Amino acid sequence: MKKIIVLFTIAFISGSAVAETLIPRSVSGDKGKYYLLESKRNGNVITAIHKRVGVYDTYYTKTETNCSTMKMREIGGSEVSVKAIKPNPTKWFELVQGSSKSDLAIFLCRR
Repeated sequence: MKKIIVLFTIAFISGSAVAETLIPRSVSGDKGKYYLLESKRNGNVITAIHKRVGVYDTYYTKTETNCSTMKMREIGGSEVSVKAIKPNPTKWFELVQGSSKSDLAIFLCRR
């Protein structure tokens, strides 16, 4: 019980609590861990924010994934925080099987 109270207190002090869900990887070798922070579905398109926690850095990315075509585009990214993501959308692109983006799309579209 004390642990739960401490966690809520930390979340309150920091201003927000973000649920992090580990995104499973289909291949080994990447030393980073990927976490889904939030997602929102609008028809067949899912807007998501995830982070990659690497050995030396953390990077936040906002994407849109079309589950019908299995194409994705990056909306923006930041090395600082989710709030620091600046919009700079790419064109829609094909996903490379086994890539972190492909794993993210599969994870999102199966939910």
